[in-house]
Amino acid sequence: MAVSSEIQSLEQINYKSRVKAYLYPIIVIIIFSVAFLNYYPMGDQLKVFMKKNLQGTACRPDFDEIRMEWIMPKLVISDLTLPGGCTGNAGAPLKFSFVKINFHFISFAPFGFPFKIDTEMNGQPLSIYYVQGFTQRLIRIKDQSIVLSRLQPLVGGKLKLSGNMTLDFTALLSNNNSLKELNFKARSTDLQLPSQNVEGFTTPNIKVNDLYLEADLESPPRINVNKMIIGDTNSPMRANFKGRVDLMEGGFAFSPINLSGEIAFTEDFKQSVPLVDLFFQNYEQKDGFYQIRLGGTLGQPRLMTP
Repeated sequence: MAVSSEIQSLEQINYKSRVKAYLYPIIVIIIFSVAFLNYYPMGDQLKVFMKKNLQGTACRPDFDEIRMEWIMPKLVISDLTLPGGCTGNAGAPLKFSFVKINFHFISFAPFGFPFKIDTEMNGQPLSIYYVQGFTQRLIRIKDQSIVLSRLQPLVGGKLKLSGNMTLDFTALLSNNNSLKELNFKARSTDLQLPSQNVEGFTTPNIKVNDLYLEADLESPPRINVNKMIIGDTNSPMRANFKGRVDLMEGGFAFSPINLSGEIAFTEDFKQSVPLVDLFFQNYEQKDGFYQIRLGGTLGQPRLMTP
């Protein structure tokens, strides 16, 4: 049988494909998006928006600039300042030298869009894993080492802490910020309570050393404090508490606390601070431990009788 046409080489064959038809528009969109985000004054427009919509409120954030970085794509905010009113605290503002929001692949627990947020607040580096779902959001801080004195503006009030702490924290919230799940663990081996005023009594600097705190969500917005163990055999004071904290929406430092427990002091500490026995004389003792209740708020705790 005769062959009517010559067989073409592979190089001569022209395959029809729709790949180019789809690829070119995608490339154009990407190039346009990069150019837009690089040159559009996002920071200036956001400042105008916040000035207009937050005028007259106690929370008016400020920042230097917002920009995109395309190596491992991320949004970067520099010199962010949150006034105390943003956290319901009348104290010093929270200052972040930078906030980097890294985009990750999709999350399935919960289902949504995950981000890794790296920042530095008052000199304290923080790394937070965040997932924005369709009906809820997840916040995860895993084994984060924290210098307690740097977070003083966040705590507010008169409670002063120093030393280092390792924090493990998971919170699941609805999109209206209602707390749905919580797991919290904190551990320190060099905790100190600097001199401060408690019920009109000025305390000396106390090297507590050990602290272990474990809490979860009992019934929103109530947090159940399962364990709060303070001090070791070498510290001048030892204490053990458990109870609850009722979170105040928008005012963490004003959240009421109700913890029951006991506290004991070494004889050397009592001799160096004679007012200890006088201050605790109305509290019942069991095996050398004063039986007390810790009330007030997270920002201003108060010692009370059980």
